[in-house]
Amino acid sequence: MNARQTWESMRLGRRQALRGAGIGLAGLSAAALIGCGDSDEADSTTATATGTSEGPGAAPSVTTPDASARSMGGTLKVALGSDPTGLDPSTSRGGGDHHYLYSIFDNLVNNGPDFSVKPGLATEWEVVDDLTIRFKIQDGRTFHDGSPVTAEDVKYTIDRHKDPETQSYSAGQVESVESVEVVDDTTAIFHLNTITSPIFAILGDRNGMIMPKEATQAMGADYNNKPIASGPFKVDSWAVDANVKLSRFAEYAENYPYLDAIDVQVVPNSSVQFANLRTGDADVVTVDPKDRETARGTDNIQLHEWISTAYTQVNINTAVAPITDMRVRQALSHSLNRQAILDAIFFGEGEVANGPITKASWAYNENLLPIPEDLDKAKQLLDAAGFGDGLAFEMVIVADETRTPLSEMMKAQWARIGVDMTIVARSAEEAGAEYRNQLYPMFLTFFSGRADPDMTIYENFHSQGGFNRAKFNEAFTPGPEALAIDQKIEAARQIYDQDERKALYDEIQTLLMEQAFGILFTHRTNAVALSSRVEGFQPYGDGKYRFHELSLKA
Repeated sequence: MNARQTWESMRLGRRQALRGAGIGLAGLSAAALIGCGDSDEADSTTATATGTSEGPGAAPSVTTPDASARSMGGTLKVALGSDPTGLDPSTSRGGGDHHYLYSIFDNLVNNGPDFSVKPGLATEWEVVDDLTIRFKIQDGRTFHDGSPVTAEDVKYTIDRHKDPETQSYSAGQVESVESVEVVDDTTAIFHLNTITSPIFAILGDRNGMIMPKEATQAMGADYNNKPIASGPFKVDSWAVDANVKLSRFAEYAENYPYLDAIDVQVVPNSSVQFANLRTGDADVVTVDPKDRETARGTDNIQLHEWISTAYTQVNINTAVAPITDMRVRQALSHSLNRQAILDAIFFGEGEVANGPITKASWAYNENLLPIPEDLDKAKQLLDAAGFGDGLAFEMVIVADETRTPLSEMMKAQWARIGVDMTIVARSAEEAGAEYRNQLYPMFLTFFSGRADPDMTIYENFHSQGGFNRAKFNEAFTPGPEALAIDQKIEAARQIYDQDERKALYDEIQTLLMEQAFGILFTHRTNAVALSSRVEGFQPYGDGKYRFHELSLKA
């Protein structure tokens, strides 16, 4: 069943929950999740096909093994490489922020491990027509401050993302939401101004993390540091460069979440993270490519490896010279040896990228080849662009154990065609702000990908996308090549049929690579190691962790 048929069946059946085939989200099959382990068991307590939960206070669409087999209590010790960029879903921008946000916030609906759509705060919904969706919010749910979750908060959340003063990085994802109508405390109707096939996936990400209107407005900028939400865990404290401490929201649901607390320690060095796991000082760590062979041979840990939507790229601001010239971008792209980068920096883990969509998605373009290394062609392109005698520019990076050597390898490879690239190392907060403020033409990024290809493609490559910094340059007007890609991106968003959408995404990715609107290196694989006492881990296709689903053996 394609997305169009799913919408039709929901309209006829009334209040039928959107399942995995719907809204263009069926592309990642369970079989594609390498190392899922007990994925069949993990689905045993998800909501029923009607999308209803068990009444007020029930946990919203928690994908976990049978709760009767799980122990209550304990503190989960997590080691991550960096702080979140923020804890406000509207203004935070890092892919790693989701590791925190999903345990703090409830979504209106949830994206499942295979990108199927699951109930969240909304336990029922009805697709009235192509442009109208009625959501029924579970009665009795409360925010961390005790105030009720209402349809007014749903409306406020969407309006806040769309408000230019918020400067939400996700505003473009909900631009097709014309308005949210509040019918009563538990009913909200979304009125769309155009067909939006990925709307449910969008609401399963930052845009659907519901924020309390009164508390968010009252807290102002402080909301970014210690937000009030309705998720299974509350924020106790955030000490920058040190830790984030979360505690169980006791009023969330009976016997859920299982954990009493989550203690996330910021440990920049991945080898130290892995050492902490082996000594018992951490329960959950991301395994860096250089440590994976060791992890595979280590007893008494659980190792999960799987394909995700993540990729590595240079984010290009086409509003800043000299990258405005497509020939310069193409020259830079053709002068890189991507296989050498994969082998040296990522220890051969992953694949050379052929576009921004990975094999984890149904929109992967299996016929598109990676850009080959061709130094002669690169020099000819630079000469045609007027830079035959050389070219110099700066690239901003977040300095860490992977990006720093990667940027140094790029610098050496580009030097072979007369390009002098200066590496500007910044903190994550500084790099994002300075790149947005048009100080640099290029930003080395690791993008985690999203549940629907629209969310990856639009945000990074549409002229109004949240991560396309050219849009923040008031003097910049997109050229005909960019506008042509915009039109295709918008068309793919407005089609239900998955085959038709894929054909468009194949064209879009081909154009992005040929015209070098981004310089892509690798499609990354995810690997997480857990202590033997952790239960309930489920790999998600987006590579994000759901710490709130875990428990600890007694």
